[in-house]
Amino acid sequence: MECGQLFRYRRVGDWYYVHSGDKFFKIRQGEDRLEFSGTDKDFIRHFFSLDVPMEDVLSEIPLDRHTRRAFRLYYGLRIIRQEPWECLLSYLCSIASNIPKIQRCLDGLARTFGEEVCLDEVKGYSLPGPNQMAGARCNVPLLKGLGLGFRSRYIYEVSQRVDNAYLESLRDLSYLEAKKKLMELPGVGEKVADCVLLFSLDFVGAFPVDRWIDRAIRTFYFKGKKVSPREVQSFVSNYFGRYGGYAQQYLFHYSRTALGRDFFQSKQ
Repeated sequence: MECGQLFRYRRVGDWYYVHSGDKFFKIRQGEDRLEFSGTDKDFIRHFFSLDVPMEDVLSEIPLDRHTRRAFRLYYGLRIIRQEPWECLLSYLCSIASNIPKIQRCLDGLARTFGEEVCLDEVKGYSLPGPNQMAGARCNVPLLKGLGLGFRSRYIYEVSQRVDNAYLESLRDLSYLEAKKKLMELPGVGEKVADCVLLFSLDFVGAFPVDRWIDRAIRTFYFKGKKVSPREVQSFVSNYFGRYGGYAQQYLFHYSRTALGRDFFQSKQ
């Protein structure tokens, strides 16, 4: 839940209250099982990719001292299958931002365009679909008033051009074709496209490269030397293979949680 894949959740005690499309549910990890309410087992199995055989996935990712330690520390980390429009909206909000800022932006959109939902005593708001945001109420000045800044134009223009059917149709394309289509949208660069493909459309070979991953790949595999983004993308595609998205998540979480910024600064 806290490894940077999704942003629409709130922790209350040991429960996570999670928004996904029109669903609002809570979940926590028991000793040997997941406990949840607000949705059904089929949704939980799909959302958390519990149908994916992790041993088979990890067995195809090259084991080196970095992946081996990440797998040992965080075994069980999975790719969450988000609703594609919500995922696209989230990562448009993520441009030049941090997690608290992303969460504030999404909360502002939900409060403005969505509907109130409650579970137990916890209140939240559903995130609007593209049709809701494409209506007359949505405009760039309004979005800027929600703190979205320069991202407002991207979000407005994308909401006018994209619907759920368009995003779902990307599943029928190859990874490179789907990525190219997404990058035709305003504000969608390589990293945002790869996040949407990995976290919502089952392209598990997609390998989003942000600042953390760039530092990790250069430090772990290029001995800290400066390499171009193209060299990094070429390396991860060839080295990690068809389940590269899983390798990305383990290395991302390992870099942020077990190592931290000071480790990478000491390697500069």
